[in-house]
Amino acid sequence: MLEFTFEIIDEAKINIQYKYGSEFFNFNLFCSNGEWKLHPFDGILIENREMCRLIVSDLLQNKDFHVMLAKEKIVLSRLRTTVNLQSDDSEEFERDHRWDDRSSQHDELMDYIENHSFEEVLEIEKQQLGARVDFFQQIIQRMFMEGIGPEDPDFRKVQSLIKIYKDTIESLGDINGHHFGDHPRKRW
Repeated sequence: MLEFTFEIIDEAKINIQYKYGSEFFNFNLFCSNGEWKLHPFDGILIENREMCRLIVSDLLQNKDFHVMLAKEKIVLSRLRTTVNLQSDDSEEFERDHRWDDRSSQHDELMDYIENHSFEEVLEIEKQQLGARVDFFQQIIQRMFMEGIGPEDPDFRKVQSLIKIYKDTIESLGDINGHHFGDHPRKRW
């Protein structure tokens, strides 16, 4: 498998898979208010800011990533990340900027909420889960090609993950059909 792969979901969203070390990490590249933003999808990156900083910095130097951006007419210098890539070991710096970070995250969240309906957010979630289904289906296909089948415990675990993701996508579709007493286009 390649170090860098991507899937264009629509004109404002691209799912990216990037290999760093021996692991693959998922990112979403999306356009919000005319600005392209790169967002880590994996929990390990969201929870570990240092690691996320390393991987995103490495991705931003990847030549295949540059080519993909150019083909999609996304200017690298105007690309933003949802993760602060500045490294400063000073605790004082961190303490002084903690409130600013929370404030800007809050502003970003509010901006996102104001510009997307619940249906749009739900569709994004379903697309992200669909990307996970595709990822695990690739794993199970590879296992099968290597002679590993349903008798193997890891094969069954991957099958279970695929089923869980598919069931979740279906459940999310059910949520969209119910308005729980609210107006169908009501914002958060």
